[in-house]
Amino acid sequence: MGLEHLLEALERDADAQVEQLLAQARAEADRISTESAAALEGRRREATAAHDCARVQEVEHAVTLARREARRSILEARERLLERVFAAARAELPAAAAGPAYRASLPTALRGALSAVGGDQAVIRCPETLALELERARPRGPNAVAVKVDSASGSGFRVVSADGAVEVDDTLESRLDRLRFLLARRVLAQLELEV
Repeated sequence: MGLEHLLEALERDADAQVEQLLAQARAEADRISTESAAALEGRRREATAAHDCARVQEVEHAVTLARREARRSILEARERLLERVFAAARAELPAAAAGPAYRASLPTALRGALSAVGGDQAVIRCPETLALELERARPRGPNAVAVKVDSASGSGFRVVSADGAVEVDDTLESRLDRLRFLLARRVLAQLELEV
């Protein structure tokens, strides 16, 4: 009977050891599962945050591109508007050159242009419609300037030095071109006020 008791005791100890090892293994498995679940959840949060960050960047980039495109469209529309405004103004220049206000300003403008080129031996180029007024307004004397009809001179006149090195363009077209920036700002400011 001693051997039987010994075998039973050994069997009980073995069963107890097995139960203890199983309990430890279950506890270790539970700990590993908990840690794995926490690590997996952390990685999921990181991946979601990275995906959300990437989406935010994509959206911000798309918004930036849309704003840039809208700004480009606005600038192009403004430029088309200004082109139409200046084309309409340019179409009115021949009528303005025929008007009394412009014709009354010719003597003063001609004196300024002649002083800029030195006056002597200069040539005044103008359309036929202004030749008579400019002929009357030009200085007289031995070194008098000549008035030459030039249909390509636009709405106004040009004074060219005798050697052709200096030219003063006093056409309404060149005045409009010189004032374009200032006038464009005024047109756009007026447009802003009306909107």
